Amino acid sequence: MKQGLNILLALMQLDIGGAETHVVELAKELKRKGFNPIVTSNGGVYVKELEEAGIKHYCVPLQNKKPNNMIRSIKLLKKIIIEENIDIVHSHARIPSFILGKLHKKMKFPFVTTAHWVFTTKFGLKYITDWGEKTVAVSDDIKAYLMDNYQIPEGDINVTINGIDTDKFSADTDKTNIYNELGLTDDDTVIVYVSRMDESRSLVAKQLIKIVPQIDEFTDSLKVVIVGDGDDFANVKKLSDEINEKLGRKCVILTGARTDINQLIAPADLFVGVSRAALEAMAAQKPVVIAGNEGYIGLFDESKLDVGIDTNFCCRGCVESSEELLLADIKQFFTMNDSRRKELADFGRELILRDYSVSRMTDDTIKVYEWALAKQDEILISGYYGFKNSGDDALLMAIINDLKKHKESPNIVVLSSNPQETMKQYRVKAINRLNPFMIRKHMKKAGLLISGGGTLIQDATSTQSLIYYLQVIKTAIKHNVKVMLYSNGIGPLNGKMNIKRAKKVLNKVDLITLRDPDAWDSLHEIGVDKPLTLVTADPVFALDVADKERGFELLKETGVKGDTDRIIGVSVRKSHGMVQECEQKIARVCDYAVRKYGCKIVFVPMQSSRDEGISRSIMAKMKNRSSIIDKRLNVRDMISVVSSFDLCIGMRLHSLIYAASNNVPIIGLSYDPKIKSFMQYSGQEMYMDISAIDEEKLCKWIDMCFTERDKINGKLSQSCERLRKKASMNGQYAVELYEKGSVDV
Repeated sequence: MKQGLNILLALMQLDIGGAETHVVELAKELKRKGFNPIVTSNGGVYVKELEEAGIKHYCVPLQNKKPNNMIRSIKLLKKIIIEENIDIVHSHARIPSFILGKLHKKMKFPFVTTAHWVFTTKFGLKYITDWGEKTVAVSDDIKAYLMDNYQIPEGDINVTINGIDTDKFSADTDKTNIYNELGLTDDDTVIVYVSRMDESRSLVAKQLIKIVPQIDEFTDSLKVVIVGDGDDFANVKKLSDEINEKLGRKCVILTGARTDINQLIAPADLFVGVSRAALEAMAAQKPVVIAGNEGYIGLFDESKLDVGIDTNFCCRGCVESSEELLLADIKQFFTMNDSRRKELADFGRELILRDYSVSRMTDDTIKVYEWALAKQDEILISGYYGFKNSGDDALLMAIINDLKKHKESPNIVVLSSNPQETMKQYRVKAINRLNPFMIRKHMKKAGLLISGGGTLIQDATSTQSLIYYLQVIKTAIKHNVKVMLYSNGIGPLNGKMNIKRAKKVLNKVDLITLRDPDAWDSLHEIGVDKPLTLVTADPVFALDVADKERGFELLKETGVKGDTDRIIGVSVRKSHGMVQECEQKIARVCDYAVRKYGCKIVFVPMQSSRDEGISRSIMAKMKNRSSIIDKRLNVRDMISVVSSFDLCIGMRLHSLIYAASNNVPIIGLSYDPKIKSFMQYSGQEMYMDISAIDEEKLCKWIDMCFTERDKINGKLSQSCERLRKKASMNGQYAVELYEKGSVDV
């Protein structure tokens, strides 16, 4: 990104707080890196620091939702953006983001937001929160919150850190001025706490003050320095005065709001606090007790690192802070030997130097600015998505994962029957697949259309279905969007007009990958020979999501004990060739497996609306008890269930792929050419047409699966490894086409 860009950083105010300090440090580092940051807020103690660094600050009443302030803010911000010729707007709080989001829609400036905290979404507040084209989250749990509550696509969020100026916060900071101001000496035992003194932030400050008399019993000349101001300051001061009166001396010292935090931390033997303040103390080589309104982590050492990182050192989701926990950790610290105390101090400093520098935080943010400025072309994905079909859900998951392996944060938009569910489940943008206006709108912003996976180019389902998928492709071609058929199956195509339609459209696409050699033959039979065409494998082979133990847990809910039972999974679906006699034959074969091997039979509906009825019909025809997965499972859970089987008998293609990719022997019941094609391509010989079920042969195959399991598994393992490698090429080809406009093979 070129230097010299004008970057507007907006926040509510510039008083003591983690977000405020984050913005100040970001602004100064952007300035050092050659950019021109301009800050706008309602003002506060940090304005002076910004101005001393040569950074312009505009006072705008962004601190609350009062209508007069919001109207005034809109006018002022619009004027600032125009007069300062702003290139990027970066908002750091809910109210500024809401206002700037409205201006963004009219003024079209690149718009970035940062989430420093989790906001309540109650009382309609969700709808006055605006997130930018790209969003920065200061921790992974905030990223998850944004995706879960606002359905922000994962590719639009970048996780950064609370960067710390390690020169400013260091063990070498001069503490002379603070000693003189607060009346401290080297003989004092000093505990420092820093936070806003708002009611929503002051819990631990008050807990610390309350236990001061007990701390005083095992320390010498105790001084507790409380830094910060806010709407609860009066209560904090009252409590401090009571404790000081009780002890007969000024033990608790309140400083109010300050910007010289590095100097106030310098005298500390121990620091108490959370978030950025805790990281600043670590940078200053101070041992830290991490505690705040959100929860309690405690005396920080290597054993607390993971939970610290996961919660951004804010303790979200941790046990509640209490006076008892706080006192126990403080006592533990002051009874340690000097060597152990130094280890804690050194560990904190090394962590900040390694992972939490201001430079890294700023580089992360600049990367997000580059994303926003680039206006990255979208990748549209068209297929049978949003219909609660596990196989197609797995295809979409696999395609998204494939793209992410080869491109960081791809700008994905899925055409779905249920956009809201698709956005929530896959963390991507989604639009209604039947809204032609929305599809055309996104085609104008797209660089690539992926059609697939699955068997979309066929008329066995209906001519209408074929026309739909071809029309989406034609719309992309019309808008000069690159088009890739992504590991498709082809056919059957029976109507002459449908063959003509498919040939005409597919000869204009840029790249076709196919999931098996039969699809290649079918494609060329209808005369498609112009695009680059490659045989790869079904994308689902590239998924690595099976958790066998999780599968056993889910099976136990159906009454199956996976650790003792042999389990056969059965996946059937409605089909024209599936007559009642077929159901009876399958039921008898299942009874045979129960009778001879003591197997548990589990029916697995891959798409409940089509599979559950026929599954229960077969269960009713069996003489022995069987089970059914009677709730909808997500892709990961469904694959985990199938991975726990000893054998899978399947009509559904992806039930067979789930099993094969987890080395579970498979028997295919072919209702569609794609089943036969898959079985042959994967080197599996145990399959037959559903309309001509041979009970005797099926029973024989079940025998083979149990008596020759090692041989079958060995062959299956080799075959699946080959297919996994082929499947992994689909994403590489797609990203190459998207970025270069062509593919080199």
